[in-house]
Amino acid sequence: MIKGEIRKRQILETAESLFAERGYEATSVQDILDVLHLSKGSFYHHFESKEIVLQKICENRALLAAMKICGESSPDGLEEMKKLLKAMIPFQGEGLAFLKMILPVFILPEGKSIRAAYQDALKTNWKGPTVNALEKMIQQNQAFTPYPEKTAEIALDLVNDFWAEISEEMIRSEKEGKMASPSQLLSIAEPYRAAIENLFSAPYGSIDLIQLEDLSSMVEAIHLWWMVEPASDASES
Repeated sequence: MIKGEIRKRQILETAESLFAERGYEATSVQDILDVLHLSKGSFYHHFESKEIVLQKICENRALLAAMKICGESSPDGLEEMKKLLKAMIPFQGEGLAFLKMILPVFILPEGKSIRAAYQDALKTNWKGPTVNALEKMIQQNQAFTPYPEKTAEIALDLVNDFWAEISEEMIRSEKEGKMASPSQLLSIAEPYRAAIENLFSAPYGSIDLIQLEDLSSMVEAIHLWWMVEPASDASES
């Protein structure tokens, strides 16, 4: 690995660690530089802004998550599809820790572009495996569509819209000083689940995006974290 790529990776790793520890808004470019003992010139040689750094972190996270789930294929097309769609939603395991880091960012002015970059990266990295799973479902008479590639793209858009809407509902509830209702979040999931199922022409009830117990665990973890996370003023970006 050439020197420039090593430095770029060091900046990304340090920034992600600081964002997770202090929060994105409370971490300045100078904080990142202080840890690495770098000049601002070195930082801006690789990245235009702190926002671009977080976008790149999101892209890397999406790639790593996709690589992990792609190694867990199933001989059953439907089971493989369900695993793929669930794994794309950043609500569980390591994904939950990452969601804690980026969720407060969504309410910032740059939040929309950062979320869009993350969603684009998820769709890009999930497209191939999702097309393959859908083609397997078609071969096994578990789904039908003459356009598997376009159908898979639309399904991934729906999954992205689903977790974004869930995130917005959690943010709204936390800003009101209360914990989001897991049952309410599950009701948000149902139209997306049904839409994907219909899109695939799959049997009724065969597609499952998330379970109530998973939503309950996620909501509780986010609420407890949100309550203890110290508020901070905007930092230098």
